Amino acid sequence: VIIMESVESRPKLLITGWSFVMGAGMLNVIAIGTPYWIYSSAILRVNYAGLWVFCTKYYLNAVAGCVELDSDFGWVKSIRAMMILSVMFFGAGFVSFTLKIWVLKTRKEFEYLGIASTFAGAVFTLVAVSRFADMKEMKINSDYSLSFSFVFSILGMILALVACGLVVIHIRKSSQPATSSDFT
Repeated sequence: VIIMESVESRPKLLITGWSFVMGAGMLNVIAIGTPYWIYSSAILRVNYAGLWVFCTKYYLNAVAGCVELDSDFGWVKSIRAMMILSVMFFGAGFVSFTLKIWVLKTRKEFEYLGIASTFAGAVFTLVAVSRFADMKEMKINSDYSLSFSFVFSILGMILALVACGLVVIHIRKSSQPATSSDFT
């Protein structure tokens, strides 16, 4: 007979950090896949672009046309790569925390591996959004504003950093010896 422990018996900070890493990964996947890193609206059309395509929608006939970003936007390839790496690192952090919480409960190294992976994903996201914002100012018309996909990647990075902080607090709390006041 296999007895499953309840979620309530798991460390709450670790579970919360685990959930935040999952959220960070999901936000970055949305940011990578949607074509709304930049947005511009004119009288008769809307232009928007992501890491893969540039789209124009005309109001009069409501037809949107998209083209793949070509060699003129070669700098976007490095941003794509960094964002994909960030998702992979968030995935590694999520798997590490999953193993720590549900399978290998006594192995502390999975907490450290999860923190390192998640932090690396946050750093890759930071570099990618910084590079995109910098290149937007240099290569793209200033009429474009940053849009929700860009914001989602920043929110994913913030969630990942909060997750790292929560797991560090969990490690610090769990490594402190119990005092007599803890039992009264």
